[in-house]
Amino acid sequence: MLEIPKCSKHHHPPLRGAQTGSHHLGAESAFAKEPTYALLYGKPKIALDANRMYCMQSWHYPSTSKRDLRIDWLRGFALFVMVIDHVGGEASLFYSLTGRAQFYISAAEGFYFISGLTLGILAARQGLHRSLEHILMRTWVLYRTTVLICLGSVLASYVGLEVWYDDWDKSQNLLEFAVGAITLYNDYNGSGILALYVFFMLLTPLALFFMFRGYTWAVLLASVATYIISQTYPETVEVPISTLFFEAPWQLLFFGGLIIGFHREDLARLWSQNRMLRDGISLAVMLAAVLFIVVKVRGLWPQLDHWVVGSEPQQKLVWPRLLLVALYLQAFYLLITWFWKPLYRLTGWLLIPLGSASLWTFTWHLLIMLPLYNLLDYPALSSNIWLGTGFHFLILLVILGSILLYRRWRSRAAAFGL
Repeated sequence: MLEIPKCSKHHHPPLRGAQTGSHHLGAESAFAKEPTYALLYGKPKIALDANRMYCMQSWHYPSTSKRDLRIDWLRGFALFVMVIDHVGGEASLFYSLTGRAQFYISAAEGFYFISGLTLGILAARQGLHRSLEHILMRTWVLYRTTVLICLGSVLASYVGLEVWYDDWDKSQNLLEFAVGAITLYNDYNGSGILALYVFFMLLTPLALFFMFRGYTWAVLLASVATYIISQTYPETVEVPISTLFFEAPWQLLFFGGLIIGFHREDLARLWSQNRMLRDGISLAVMLAAVLFIVVKVRGLWPQLDHWVVGSEPQQKLVWPRLLLVALYLQAFYLLITWFWKPLYRLTGWLLIPLGSASLWTFTWHLLIMLPLYNLLDYPALSSNIWLGTGFHFLILLVILGSILLYRRWRSRAAAFGL
């Protein structure tokens, strides 16, 4: 439980009307005129509540940062969940945070939504031409990494090493499979996760072209219509690439994030016009998020699990799951906004680097599985909850260390003009 920090009254700005000679007195000034009240009831509750509210507000995310670190934190949390659930193991304390792929939202939904959100924010700042250059270069890096992960994992499995997926079927034609990997027709060992990202990136320039010309409604209409068709006539919107999730419904997360990011400032202004409505909706979102956690933990609604939990509802992104995903995406954003300072001090050192180097984190968590699965009896060792938690924490530290070392090397290489 987070404790409210002890704040001195000198740490918050004076209340309006507290200046000398004003007849509008602040809370403490008004009660100072009533010594009988102070003797009978002690320190005025109004002043205490105002001081406490200020302390709570001091936890909020500051709007002075040019780069929104909340997005890095949220993407870092999604990658944290991904690493823990993918590496797996018999027992770990971290499973209480990740849900072990048995909750109403997984790391994947957050990853694709935040990826689209980030692109939309950058595009609105950079303009169309500069954004297109950035997107094409990023797409090439993603595509290259996708193919290398696929072929590298096949090679590792071919020589007898254990990887995240089941052993690669050696009865397949290796050359034919390699050609399919290059065209994204084949995937293996998680490369399909990135292949879906590549597919979305290839469509992004067309979406931005329309959005910069004021036709965001057309992009939104096309995305929503594609999702509806995927739920009714899924075979009509199939794409000839191999991905972990069904492309047609999952594009709504990515392009929904793209639209929100692109119009973020306009939406923020609209959101701030009615403070009472905004606060009421935000409180309702948080209460609903907590309520569904209680429902899940206590098993109060088994039918809901049948509808939204499991590989098939996730792959198809059925509409009840989509609504719950939207609920928890907003709840997490509110949580990190309201409690930024304590969460940043507690977890920012880990989650922000993971989130700001998402592709690096994804690649390294697959690489770490090779020594973990092949040099150790990992299932047996992780059956102890403390060892399982220790292995997970060590893996996160290794990934973090690799990010920091790489950035240090890059900075030194840049200093020497390399």
